Amino acid sequence: MSLPRPLARIVARAKPKIPAAVWPTLLAVRSLVGDGPVVGVPAFDRALVLVAHPDDEALACAGTMALLADAGATVTLLAATDGEGTIGSPHDPAETGRRRRAELARSTSLLGAGLEHLGLPDGRLHEHRAQLRTAFAAALDRLRPDVVFVPWLGDGHRDHRAVAFALADALSATTADLQVWGYETWSAVPHNRIVPIEAVIDRKRAAVAAHETGSLAFDLSAGLGLSRWHSMHGLLGEGHAEAFLAVERTDYIDLAEELVGFDDTALPEAGS
Repeated sequence: MSLPRPLARIVARAKPKIPAAVWPTLLAVRSLVGDGPVVGVPAFDRALVLVAHPDDEALACAGTMALLADAGATVTLLAATDGEGTIGSPHDPAETGRRRRAELARSTSLLGAGLEHLGLPDGRLHEHRAQLRTAFAAALDRLRPDVVFVPWLGDGHRDHRAVAFALADALSATTADLQVWGYETWSAVPHNRIVPIEAVIDRKRAAVAAHETGSLAFDLSAGLGLSRWHSMHGLLGEGHAEAFLAVERTDYIDLAEELVGFDDTALPEAGS
């Protein structure tokens, strides 16, 4: 059901007259009856966050992770690599990976999340799809999450896509009742959920800043611009937000099959 255009105009024009504290609720209600993305903080008890590299979580979903943890949810982050292939690092791969592990630990601590590692090769996850699938299936069985946050299937980094498609493999072997929320890092996601994160934006900034070694490749703080941009759609440009493509488990499996053209697991190795 779409929100009638006259009513939408009334809501927008009423902004100067409505107290700021009321707006989050009003915008969330408006999104539920409109044709745009749903706006609001999700309610989950157990969340699993899958990342290819340290810093992916900070850029993509740190605010949502913090909000869930603050609400009492158990949030667990599973990192596929240690980020040892970081471009611009003056250290050897082993030391780079050690530093990035420590930085990821600081980030997840700031966000109230637990942390686990797979230690697979940075930049070569497309060669380790079977290991990813096995590890993800084990995590799903052990943690029984209500939601899995994962790079969206069309993201512009091969390691990210390897994680996304390996999750589809793992989900095909389970009947778990869960949602999958695809997040963005290298490519903007065609989103249907907007999570306002202004209440925890300082923790998201701190999580990004924790990744000092990752910032040797490029200024990670540039990624914070996405959080401002997403406030335009659903929040009238106020504050910060994170965006996701949220689907049910079976729909995620179907979507992976439809986007098989992005599944480049079998292609030659590319630089990380």
